Amino acid sequence: MTDELVALVDEAIELDRRTKVDKKRLDEIKAQLTTHATAEMDNKNLKYYQIFGYNGRFNVAWKEKFEIDRYSVLQSTLGDLAEGKIAKKEDIKYDVEAKFKAALIALYKDDYVNAIPPSHILQGLGLTDAQIRAASKKLKGDYISDKKLLESLGVTGEIEEELDVIRQYKNWEAVNRFFGDLSEEQLTEIKRAIFVEDSIAVGLDYEK
Repeated sequence: MTDELVALVDEAIELDRRTKVDKKRLDEIKAQLTTHATAEMDNKNLKYYQIFGYNGRFNVAWKEKFEIDRYSVLQSTLGDLAEGKIAKKEDIKYDVEAKFKAALIALYKDDYVNAIPPSHILQGLGLTDAQIRAASKKLKGDYISDKKLLESLGVTGEIEEELDVIRQYKNWEAVNRFFGDLSEEQLTEIKRAIFVEDSIAVGLDYEK
């Protein structure tokens, strides 16, 4: 066995040890950041939160696990809409179109409000009428993309609460689009046909 191979083995062991130590520390840091972020999210009733460093940011978001328990109920209540938006896979799972799925999740969680239109939020952030018209067409109700859009228009600072109001309004638009003509009884039946479970998702965002 050559000295070169011996050195490679020792280097590999050292790197493996260092990786395990670094991973343990990274997990500890992520746990501390997540604890702080979720406390802020609970306090302000937010779905997304970011903690900034000098080199990037730590993103925290509530994610939903979506399942269809009773497709027949959706089919009988929504008819062609359900058949057009939901595809049944061979393993008896359902592939739901993204926008329709988002509307179902918002409906299930009662996570939609139309009290404050996005244009009012944008006005309160100091945007001009022209900027408001342009931004209103591009808002999606997604925290990351909407924040980048507003930052491109000069909006700075913490705007999590404003973005959450926009998200809830966009949810209302989606729910109204797909289910606006249904009765309360039909909406209740739809909620009984699906299941949504929350989980927390975290990640670091920085230049590679």
